Amino acid sequence: MKMVTGERLAVLGTLTAAALLIWLSAWPDWKTADARQTQLIELQHKVGGISQAEEALAAETSRLADARKHRDLECRRIPDTADVAGLMQSLSLEVDGHTVRDQTFTVMDRPSSEAKRFQVLPLRVELDADFQSVWSVLERAEGLPRLVRISGLEMTLIDQKQPVDGSQPLRASLAMDVVYAPPGQGDTSQ
Repeated sequence: MKMVTGERLAVLGTLTAAALLIWLSAWPDWKTADARQTQLIELQHKVGGISQAEEALAAETSRLADARKHRDLECRRIPDTADVAGLMQSLSLEVDGHTVRDQTFTVMDRPSSEAKRFQVLPLRVELDADFQSVWSVLERAEGLPRLVRISGLEMTLIDQKQPVDGSQPLRASLAMDVVYAPPGQGDTSQ
């Protein structure tokens, strides 16, 4: 059987129309598949980046914990109140009338601001005691877990007429700055 030219053209037109119809129906899905494939690759990179970010976060969290431990060991704490009563209790010596004759704690002035985030309260400790007792107060101040600054020390002999042999009672005046960071005074991280 021989096909006539008209029939050939009709079959060719039908095949072309069918191919065009298949192409037009498949092209949007193909284009969507391409876009989805691109999105999939981007998401895989992001997921890989998340795992890397999690690893970096874990490492940085560990470094932060180590830095905080180091800070706690090496640095003095700055409390949010002056707590003069607690400080007095920590520095007080027993008045026995012999080695320690008298001791007085005096808040010298109102707190003053320092560095926009700290307050400094001047405190004076006056002692009539032997040198070892005065030294003991200095060592106690140094051993405090909180930040206390020694800003001055004056010592004189109570009885100037006695010969100096190291056991004479002294009148010592120890000036301290009690440092604290009240809440709302700025960042107080240490």
